[in-house]
Amino acid sequence: MDSEFQNQFCYLSTPDHQSTFYGKYIYIYTDKGQLSLTDGGLEYLGEKANYSISRDSIKKIEISQYSRVAKPFKLNFIKIVYVIDSAENTIFLTPTSSGFTPIYKTNQLVNDWLSKLLEIMPVVQNT
Repeated sequence: MDSEFQNQFCYLSTPDHQSTFYGKYIYIYTDKGQLSLTDGGLEYLGEKANYSISRDSIKKIEISQYSRVAKPFKLNFIKIVYVIDSAENTIFLTPTSSGFTPIYKTNQLVNDWLSKLLEIMPVVQNT
């Protein structure tokens, strides 16, 4: 895989967290860690959680935005929907350079990652 898509600092959130008062109004993320593309799919190694998502298990990849209540300026994330043991799961990934990166630069990184994911996983149906 391209080295630019290895060990990228990344924030993670979930729909469950985003539906809480805390996740909506106080702090939008649940974890921070490193995001990498692997030959088999996508890997996230965080401080609180780790995810290894195979290409075959990914059902949907799309871009979305965090609530404007929490982030008044549009901040994008990558929504990944995947299936493990017949259960559908969803995570939100926000690759960035650091917690101090301007939103427009973070949004560009999110777009770069989305483009790369869609390029290497063309069978994913975004419906």
